[in-house]
Amino acid sequence: MRRAANKAEFRLIRGACDMLRALWGSEGDSEVGLPASMDAGSPSRGSEPMRPSVNALWGGFAAFVLCAVVFACPLVLGGCSDSGAVEQTPRPDLVEIDIRELFDEPERARVQFPHDLHTNAVSEENEDCSLCHRVREDSLLSPKYMRLEDPGGEELMELYHENCIACHTERADAGVKTGPVTCGECHRLDPLYLSSRQPVGFDHSLHYRHGVAQNDKCEKCHHLYDEETDKLYYEKGTESSCRDCHREETEENRVSFKLAAHWDCLGCHVERAVEMPGAAGGPQDCAGCHDLERQLAIKVIEDPPRLMRGQPDFVLISAPESELESSKLATVPFSHVGHEKFNNTCRVCHHETMKPCVECHTLAGSEESEGVMLQHAMHALTSNHSCVGCHELEKSDPECAGCHDLMEQGRLSEHSCEICHAGPAPWNLEAERSLYTSLDDFRPDPSEMGLTFPVSEIPDTVMIGVLSREYEPAFMPHGKIVDKLSEHIANSKIATYFHGHEDVVCQGCHHHGAIGERPALCENCHGRPFDERNPHKPGLFAAYHRQCLGCHESMGIGEPSDCARCHAEKQVVETVTPRPDQ
Repeated sequence: MRRAANKAEFRLIRGACDMLRALWGSEGDSEVGLPASMDAGSPSRGSEPMRPSVNALWGGFAAFVLCAVVFACPLVLGGCSDSGAVEQTPRPDLVEIDIRELFDEPERARVQFPHDLHTNAVSEENEDCSLCHRVREDSLLSPKYMRLEDPGGEELMELYHENCIACHTERADAGVKTGPVTCGECHRLDPLYLSSRQPVGFDHSLHYRHGVAQNDKCEKCHHLYDEETDKLYYEKGTESSCRDCHREETEENRVSFKLAAHWDCLGCHVERAVEMPGAAGGPQDCAGCHDLERQLAIKVIEDPPRLMRGQPDFVLISAPESELESSKLATVPFSHVGHEKFNNTCRVCHHETMKPCVECHTLAGSEESEGVMLQHAMHALTSNHSCVGCHELEKSDPECAGCHDLMEQGRLSEHSCEICHAGPAPWNLEAERSLYTSLDDFRPDPSEMGLTFPVSEIPDTVMIGVLSREYEPAFMPHGKIVDKLSEHIANSKIATYFHGHEDVVCQGCHHHGAIGERPALCENCHGRPFDERNPHKPGLFAAYHRQCLGCHESMGIGEPSDCARCHAEKQVVETVTPRPDQ
């Protein structure tokens, strides 16, 4: 990569030296173009100092300027074409051409390639993708530029230089707006663009729309691979996510997901546009799939029909049959159809394959699960695919966050395990499995889940006088808060099921209260002043402000702009003490 630039720089430098030689040669007889008195080194002390002619001085000045330009070339060629900061333009179609790893000492920056800009230009000239992408033996376009396989570094560099620059030059000669033709304009150290590419998902809505467009012919997209015949085939009932086979990188005879998606999805969009001009079809440019604004503009079917693939409506989650004897906890009733309605893609749970969880995740861990055991797969707080992790994300909803943001993440109450593990014991699973068909079979009796104490005992207003020396007491609308929290719980299926007992609503503020017991007052636990011997328990002043202000902020209610919004200014009352002589 550096060699071509070195040759150009060498030619310029050699030309400058020839000019110097010619100019100095007019005043001396040295073969190297220097005065004779300098031929053997520095002049002796007694010799007469050298006096170049006027022509030599002007020539030297010209050579100096030329050399300055020559030695500045590496900066220009390397991309330092602008010393100021460049405002980068976001582009979802940005491709980076980077072959520097093929060279021992690369001197140039990678090249930014705005793909849609080029496809639009090609389209305007009634050309297609084959102008830049070669056709493979299987009639698919190679994703590589002007080649099927990668040659060596020098050859690949020349391939880009010759074809890209030739195209740009040809368009420039034709008076058409075109791209750069010099090194520094492509190999910039101050990139012009910033990638805004967003990954595109294939949710239930898009799946339904594609099914309608393809007349429910699932084989248009879904296939299996027959190792014996080395061919793809379709088998109904085995449909799975593309990513189940096609991974991040190409592996043996399986191309990467990126290649598969562009060959199949983009290829189908182009094919439909040719076969049915004017008909509604998918995007054919990068931005059509990967630009955030255009993603948000995609038509969404609010309640698409259920995708049927032989999945159960209800299942009892347990350890694999081979490990049931060593399983200790009761099985978990799971509404599969219920979770389908609240997730827009099967990959929320089935992140690798469409198989049941226990086929990969076992109690002891397996090679298929990369050692992730079943209990960790279901309970991992930081995983979006685990039951507990997904439910933790639901708690970030403003209607839930008022209570849950202030609680210790992952802290379980005394009834948390039994709410999920409510199914038959593992050793009785086979005998009792057929007795249960729905999650409703495990819901507790509502008469056993009511408040422990009468509703009439819940105070409407609570007076908080912790700052009564500086302010008037604050009056908290306790009854309204309880009613609003209860309303939020009633409107959420997940909260209704997992909160269980109605006493749980009190635990949002009275966080260490137990179900079945009357909530304790705040000052029963939080002392005044702060107990320095118990640094993990805030004092009463801090506890009130942390709880109240924290809840308001998490629920989006907003924080009081000043203390007086909750605590009215103290009213100073002057008292007159009567004198005995009056």
